[in-house]
Amino acid sequence: MPSVDDDGDDRELIERFLGGDENGFEALMDKYYARIDRLALRVVGDGAAAEEIAQEVFVRAYRALPRFRGEASIFSWLYRITVNLCLNHLHRRARAAVPSEVEATLPDVIDPASRFESGERQALVRRAVDALPPHYRIAIVLSGAEELSYQEIADLLAIPLGTVKSRINFAKRLLREKLLPLLGPTT
Repeated sequence: MPSVDDDGDDRELIERFLGGDENGFEALMDKYYARIDRLALRVVGDGAAAEEIAQEVFVRAYRALPRFRGEASIFSWLYRITVNLCLNHLHRRARAAVPSEVEATLPDVIDPASRFESGERQALVRRAVDALPPHYRIAIVLSGAEELSYQEIADLLAIPLGTVKSRINFAKRLLREKLLPLLGPTT
């Protein structure tokens, strides 16, 4: 999440835009577009869909900025719009892809047999994450890939802190159950 120092700069850019200077909005977009696009990609797992979502975030922000109350930072507001659009996308799509960060956590392997096994593991991880309901998936992505604190996630999703903890713990339990075959036989 942005630091408090960013809030002053952002407020100045918002005031410029509201005063009729389109460059104020362009500066906000330049500042946050890559982060919004990255979040969308991590959640929906599809580059083209993430790009469309990021563009839609800024179209909606452009239209709604005159009504922005400033109760949260502009970045939190943009994140919330992004999360909502990602959830809408996931609800419309029967099968979602896994964020690349999940695959990147699997160990690198050298020999072809291990690579094949790693490919199977990646497919298993992909299916397990794909099977998570969107609200659990969002919580895991925001916590793991985006490295937000539980409180930041609660604020962003406008849900109680306990709900965030519960969703993340439940998602981890679901993933553990689905991924148990990766561990092999226990002795």
